Formats: sequence, structure tokens, C-alpha cells
Amino acid sequence: MKTTRLITAALFVAAIAAGGFAALSETNTQFGNGPAKHLMTREEAAAWKNIKDDAGAQAFISAFWARRDPTPTTPANEFQAEFDGRVKYADEHFTEGRTKGSLTDRGRVFIVMGSPAIVRRTRKPATAMGAPEPSPGGIGIPQPQAEASERNMIWVYDQAKTKLPLPAPTVNVPFVDQFGNDVWRLDRAPGVDVNAMLQRAAAAEITNPNATGAPAAQASAPQPAAAPTTPAPTAATGSMALKSAAFQSAIADETAGKSTLKKGALTYTELLSPAGDYYVPVGIFVSKSLGLAADATDTLFGVVRDASGNVVAVFEEPAKATASNGDLFADRTVTLPSGKYTAVFGLAKGDQPVVIASAPLELSSVAKDAGGTSRLILTNNIIETPTAAPAKSPFAFGRLKIVPKADFAFGNKDDLGYFVEIHNPSIDTGTNLPKMQMKMEITGTVNGKAIPPIAAPMSEASPLPLTGALGPGQYAIIGSIPLSELKSPLKPGDYVFKMKLVDTISKQTYNLEQPFKIVG
Repeated sequence: MKTTRLITAALFVAAIAAGGFAALSETNTQFGNGPAKHLMTREEAAAWKNIKDDAGAQAFISAFWARRDPTPTTPANEFQAEFDGRVKYADEHFTEGRTKGSLTDRGRVFIVMGSPAIVRRTRKPATAMGAPEPSPGGIGIPQPQAEASERNMIWVYDQAKTKLPLPAPTVNVPFVDQFGNDVWRLDRAPGVDVNAMLQRAAAAEITNPNATGAPAAQASAPQPAAAPTTPAPTAATGSMALKSAAFQSAIADETAGKSTLKKGALTYTELLSPAGDYYVPVGIFVSKSLGLAADATDTLFGVVRDASGNVVAVFEEPAKATASNGDLFADRTVTLPSGKYTAVFGLAKGDQPVVIASAPLELSSVAKDAGGTSRLILTNNIIETPTAAPAKSPFAFGRLKIVPKADFAFGNKDDLGYFVEIHNPSIDTGTNLPKMQMKMEITGTVNGKAIPPIAAPMSEASPLPLTGALGPGQYAIIGSIPLSELKSPLKPGDYVFKMKLVDTISKQTYNLEQPFKIVG
């Protein structure tokens, strides 16, 4: 009798629950039960419960996304596209039993907050690296290799690396796997109400609170011009020269080796855009040791010469330098064929040069369908921008801005960040994703003596699709090592960061390395 009453009661409750949505299609019903619920404000959740038919549901859903559209006058909704990407990633990496990854506790935090700056897990024993597994600032999170003794995981969010409001400069979001079955539940965070933080963060994404739906009559309305890519210098035809005599003089002095301006550092890499177009981001880096404020410059100028000394590119344009942990950085994209070049970039205030830098460029154009990798970029700052950058923007991928540490000087309390683009990796037919493994190692010398290598074991890598979609194309490996959390702090000296990548489908191996130094 008791079992019968329980079954009858359950059926009665189910009937009542279904009654409120009796006129809704399955698709609309699932909207309120799916990952979009993580973004709903209390008012929106209450309004959704009162929806009685598909027409009302569609009006609600249209307004829901319109309120969060960062560019309401364009057909695309970048916020919704990023949401879809996060849901897909969560479903692929955080699924627990029969629960979709996007509906788990980790999925909720990831969808609302995005990727943490650092992922920490309790290890017994610790890895040889002695540091937490790295995590990127992009759409995905590399999953640490699980061990039977692991029970706790902490996602660390840094206010300097997210536009969402945090209750403190750094927030730890803890998860616990209580029974060792890889089911992670949100745990209590000392001093932080994580649920309240998630609600505030979700509400902060509402940029158009009065929007009622997608812009009307877009088909007949004039369409805005596509966001321009960073202008690329064109090949020289005849004489090319800077318009400013002061800039010309600064370039000539630097070329002759007699410049008296503050010296920056020049950095570059070679990439393929999501469409497979080859391009070369070049940037000028100004160390904080030079003491320049962010508003000390407002103009970027430069000249590129080929191996014969002919000017093949020239530019002078307004440019606001990016402030990065006390350093400054300004960049642009150039498009040049394979060959050897010399680039001289400068920063100025008005028409007065302030900083100059020069370096050789050795370019080998990458074909659209070619495999391989970019150079290994080291950074201590990955910035999340309010809007997605246009394709082929320098050192920018969607809403992520990689600021290369062009002087390669890190403190032993910095995050040693890394970025490498994977060109056209092999794709697994089951997951529609690459399958790659990664091994990291740090070697170095201190006071002329070699230190024992610090290494992490070979582990599964999580390449992130730079197109925002799964399948063939360009991917990235992004992460960081918190140097302050190594078992033995790195002493001032010269080091080399080494990365071995293995495409386990094609069996192709890539060995990358980049020297750096620890200072201070």
C-alpha cells in the first residue's frame, strides 16, 4: 500500500508539473530545464514558470538572448554563440553518469564564469612538476589527470582576467568528489557565497535590459559594415616613407644603431586564421622598468624592409597601448610573403617618438591545409576582452588577448603562461576533436650551474578550437604554470621552457621550446 501511494503521488505531481507546460513543444519545455537556466535572473525564472504556450515561450526566449546581445544592431549574437560553445565543451568534458556536463555543478560555473585562471587539485603523490595542472583563459579547461586519491578541486578566478564582477580580487571555487566516482559537487568556499556570485555574474551579462527580441526588419534595414581586421601593410610600389619627419629620423637612428630613445622589444609569430589565411602578428613590448604610464603613447609607427633593404611596409596610426601587469604592449598584423625582413616599430606621443624597437623577421608562409604549430608564446597575462576581436587581429582569438612577454623576464611568483596554435591537427571521428598529448619540462642554469630538470609527465592535452566550432581547423594549447606554487621556487637565472606535443591520431610529434629568465 505504501509503495502504491508513493507511485500514485509521484504520478500526480508529474501530471501537475506537466499541466503548466501542456501546450509547450519539447524544445521550448527543455529551454527552461537546460543550461540556459544557469543564466536566468530570479525575475526571469519566475516569468518562465508562467509561460503557457509556444508563442509565449518563443517571445521569452527571443527577449532572453536579445537582453544579452553585446551588438544588438547586428544579426549575430556573440553572447549566445559563446554560450553555445561553453555548453558543448561542458557536455564533452564534465558529463557525470547520465547527467550532461552542462547541467553539473562544474558545468554551471563554467557556463556562467568561463574558464578559471588556474585549476588546482589535491594530489597524492604530487606530480614531479609540483604545480597544479594549468588552465587556459579560453573556452576550455584542460582536465587534470585523475588519481584514486584525489577528492578536491579548486577553480581560481582572477578579477584582472575577467570582466565579470567578483567579490574579491581572487576567488576560489571549490568542488569535492566525495565518493571518488568523478562526480564533483560545489563545495563551500570560505568567505564567498558562490551561488550569489554566480547570480551577480549572470545578471552582469545583461547589456540591454529593455530589449524585447531580435532587431526587426534586418533584411531591409541597412547592414552595418563588417568589423575591420587590423589593417595590413601593403607591398611597396615605388617610394614608401613615413609622413612624420620625426618618425623617419627615429627609424633611421635605430637602423644605424644610434637611437637614444627608450628601447622596447619586438615580438612576432606566424598564424593561420580560422579561415586558413596566413598572417603575422607583430608587437612592440615596453617593460615596466622603463617607467612609462599607459597614456604616455598614443601612436604606433613602423617600417619593414626586405633582405635587400627595400621598404615593403610602412604605417603610422593611432594606437592605445595595452597595459599588462605594469608593462605596455601595442601590436598590429602584417601580411608578407616568405622571406627575411627587418622590422622597426616605435611608439610616440603625438608626433614625438618615445620608444623604439627592431628585430629580424624570418617568415615561412603556412599553407591553408598545412599541419604544424606556431612559435611557442610565453606570457604572464591573458586578457578577456568585452567583445570578440575580428579575424586576424594580432595576438587575439575571440575574446582572448594574449600579451607576449617579449623580454621573457618573469618573477618567481608570476604565472608562466603559454600559447601555441596547432595548424590542422588530425580529428577523431568519434568526438570531432583532436587527440593530443603534452609533456612539459623546465631546464635552466643558476650562477652558471645546471639545475635538475623540472618535468610534468606526458598527459592528455585539451586543444581548443579557435573557430569556436568542432571539427577541422586551427586549435590552440593555452595554459599557465603558477611559479609561486612550485615545490622549490625558481632562483634568478636562465631557463628553457620545453613542450612536446604528440598528435596521437597522425603520430606526428612537435617539439617546442622558448628560453626565459627569472629576475628579481
